Amino acid sequence: MKDNMEVGIEMDDNEKLVTAILTQAVTDAKYTGIRKYYLKQKIEAINWIMTNDPKFDYYCKLLNIEPSYIMNKVKKHTDTRITRKQRVILIPIVKALLKSKSYNTPPRPQAKEVLHG
Repeated sequence: MKDNMEVGIEMDDNEKLVTAILTQAVTDAKYTGIRKYYLKQKIEAINWIMTNDPKFDYYCKLLNIEPSYIMNKVKKHTDTRITRKQRVILIPIVKALLKSKSYNTPPRPQAKEVLHG
């Protein structure tokens, strides 16, 4: 993802925060190691980016980016595959995520939530 600062666009603090969140999600999706914490982040990031999550869409729109632009970049230029070693560790993590109520029913984001916490 190209940083707006690289193309000479001045960003306010909220735009910098949202850019950092989206950038971190892409970074998390590319994780290749086997640490449980980061594997959980990888699965959540891939799901967040690829499933039209309302909050992901909202953050993209705050930056005037089409969510499909980031999705396509991740699909074409990011290796998000799960290795065999990762798969063994991920089975219980994914089962726990799928049972989680908060994971299955994400709240709709509100403008105040992003801009004011």
